[in-house]
Amino acid sequence: MKIKLFTILLPAGLLAAALTVSNAQKGNKAKPKHADKITESLPAKAPAKPKAARKVLVFSKTAGFRHGSIPTGVEAMKQIGKATGAFEVTATEDESFFEPDKLKAFDAVVFLNTTGEVFKSKEAGREDRLKKSLVDFVKSGKGLIGTHSATDTYKNWKEFNDMMGGAFAGHPWHTKIKVKNLDPSHPLNAAFGGKDFEIADEIYQFRNGTALPEERRMLLSLSGEVVDKGRGRYGKEGFYPISWVDNYGEGRIFYCSLGHRDEIYWNPVILEHYLAGIQYALGDLKADDVPKKVALRDILPDLDIAGR
Repeated sequence: MKIKLFTILLPAGLLAAALTVSNAQKGNKAKPKHADKITESLPAKAPAKPKAARKVLVFSKTAGFRHGSIPTGVEAMKQIGKATGAFEVTATEDESFFEPDKLKAFDAVVFLNTTGEVFKSKEAGREDRLKKSLVDFVKSGKGLIGTHSATDTYKNWKEFNDMMGGAFAGHPWHTKIKVKNLDPSHPLNAAFGGKDFEIADEIYQFRNGTALPEERRMLLSLSGEVVDKGRGRYGKEGFYPISWVDNYGEGRIFYCSLGHRDEIYWNPVILEHYLAGIQYALGDLKADDVPKKVALRDILPDLDIAGR
């Protein structure tokens, strides 16, 4: 009887474990209709030929608010990389991939709608080890990409804030807005055809002392033509960037705050923007990342701010 009991319970335990894994994977899988929309919207080709076979780690763990668009975003990254041949994606929410021996296998990391202290651990010293591993990875010449709430991750870790370029401080706008194309000839903005555009999404503002135009090459920002900018923390004359590039050590950074809503990840021009940004971070797409002065009079033409 003992043998029979053992042989019955063991498969039941294994089955329960398998169901747990299956349910976890199902929760992170994009809806078929969303996956189809992404497929229909993919860029025809990558803007640059990869210099080598590229491996990208897409990390979507959350220790705070969790966006429902995460499965769609992960699927978009997988499809973009595979369809264009620009990179191969490993998607995970397992922070152990940031152990130095694992992380070195990748060329770039995407923090896709991560939130909170994602390396937090009960193991003494582990969080600090993973933090150092990421910083060393980027400084050594690798890439770091952030989508949307990547800036709502580790808001009190200065090195991460410096790498990502900004720290989230609220989203006063979630509506259709006009986006200002700050750098029409920049390779990462090629998808926009030199024009401004409109889009509906949750638009971020950033903490004082972060997301500064004098420190980073700003690509897109909120335009003052559509939304009441008086709702923002800096008032009517505020600058609210959406996308930028930067260097950190020998590494390259690309961030775009668009990505709260599922449909962002099947918007053709946004997918092209993300692809170009990832290829820049990988070192395959050459692009100017020298900070460039942003003139508020160009962003807010309706205000009397001559000379600014």
